Amino acid sequence: MNSEGRLLELEDLRKWFEIRRGFLSSKVSYVKAVDGVTFTLDEGMAVSLVGESGSGKTTLGKTIIRLYEPNGGRIIFQDRDVTHLKANDLKWYRRMTGLVQQDPFGAFASHFTIFRSLEEPLLIHNTVKSKEERAEKVFKALEEVRLTPVEDFAYKYPHMLSGGQLQRVAIARAIILEPRLLVADEPVSMLDASVRIEILTLLRRLQERLRLGVIYITHDLATTRFFSEWALIMYAGHVMEKAFTQEILRNPLHPYTRALLTATPEPNPENRNRFKQVPPGEPPALIDPPKSCRFSPRCPRAFDKCFKEEPPEFEAASGHWVKCWLYERSEGK
Repeated sequence: MNSEGRLLELEDLRKWFEIRRGFLSSKVSYVKAVDGVTFTLDEGMAVSLVGESGSGKTTLGKTIIRLYEPNGGRIIFQDRDVTHLKANDLKWYRRMTGLVQQDPFGAFASHFTIFRSLEEPLLIHNTVKSKEERAEKVFKALEEVRLTPVEDFAYKYPHMLSGGQLQRVAIARAIILEPRLLVADEPVSMLDASVRIEILTLLRRLQERLRLGVIYITHDLATTRFFSEWALIMYAGHVMEKAFTQEILRNPLHPYTRALLTATPEPNPENRNRFKQVPPGEPPALIDPPKSCRFSPRCPRAFDKCFKEEPPEFEAASGHWVKCWLYERSEGK
């Protein structure tokens, strides 16, 4: 990614969750949910975090916007280190970021009207002074997500809206403070297939018009083709492969990426048997992940070195990085 217009930069970011074996135990272990992630994001661009459940992608998204405190590494936002901001500085950063959650039905207080839910961020951050200005902002946000006429939606309660309409409200709330970075965590996975493309189209339009940086979290590689410029493939807290989205879809290198593509529904019958069957097994327990390649126990192409050492990232082709010993000798070619 270009250094000009750089919005976000992660350097070896880690988020480990501390656990104790017993109530009075002094022995501490860690669930290594995010374990050394590095990437950059430019203004107005979208990157997809793709992986199975438990791969660490949602934890990474929440750590980036500082809902979780990082254990290590750095988060650089607009050339400012925001890794350990406190108090008012953290409040500023929260205003610069927005979150669209997976479950629109669980994202809102049932006793708040839609107007009150959208007004809440404006009250917390005190960005506008008068009631009239707040109403203008709320109505504008509803117009942005195409819930019109706004009077028909503003004074309803969440249970009175459909899932697609409520997810539009969630997007409106995420952008009402005019953030620069948006994290969309599986924003269409709980919606009917008929409205998924509408929500993704809306997000894409807002991203382009408002020049938002977007981190799109998904388990479905098929939607990345439609939505993001870059893709990062996550497994067991690590980024296994990263490149331009079209390059990963055209030429997936890591065996895990190929397994994800195998699991993706393919309407073209010529491509349905493009790769081998999905490897059996489950992701490793992140409280005690392998000291070697984390995918090696499931990998159909693993060899001796894969079970002994953790691979670094190799640049197998220009701008195409892969964390796999298979590409040790092809770096930079």
